Amino acid sequence: MIFKDISTEDISTYTLKENEQCIFFLLNRSGEITFELAGEHAKAHIFAFALDKDSAQELSIIQKHTARHTTSEVMFRSVLSGKAESHYRGLIHITKSGNQSTATQESRALLLSKEARHTSIPSLEILPRDVICHHKASATPFNQDSLYYLESRGLTKEQASRTLINGFIETSFEAILDQGVTEDMLKEVRQNISEQIQKLYA
Repeated sequence: MIFKDISTEDISTYTLKENEQCIFFLLNRSGEITFELAGEHAKAHIFAFALDKDSAQELSIIQKHTARHTTSEVMFRSVLSGKAESHYRGLIHITKSGNQSTATQESRALLLSKEARHTSIPSLEILPRDVICHHKASATPFNQDSLYYLESRGLTKEQASRTLINGFIETSFEAILDQGVTEDMLKEVRQNISEQIQKLYA
């Protein structure tokens, strides 16, 4: 499985041919990006993160299946503080030639302030019948009971909130590791995530 950090790239379309498999990592990237599964048994796993304070981000991801027996997965996580806004659009598009494909998308947001906003607009364009597709979306504030519990164990409020953020983010990294990516391969992107979390409190 190939691992690619495409956070700073400006390529708008990534195409996977027959039997190609790739994990894509995106941090605070905006714009419209298409992932095309153009060869049989191609697989794309997309892990996108938006961690921001007081600014707005817009990301649109298109999962385009043009070949049979292809797989795509999008897992989007956003952590927002201040007056930050995150707007996510996800489209699963399976053409007639993409029969027996599987596509999923999941968007979850953790809101650290009352002013932070997240919108998620999932959509499906499915032409063949024999496919498996689903999507999930949620936006929630901190669990106050969890914060109180951690603070009662001696953590400061900031330490407690960081612990919850790390747990929220870690579910994505567990999914990446399940695809065969090693911790060494994730060292740099984990550091980038940690730096962005720190900026949420700056």
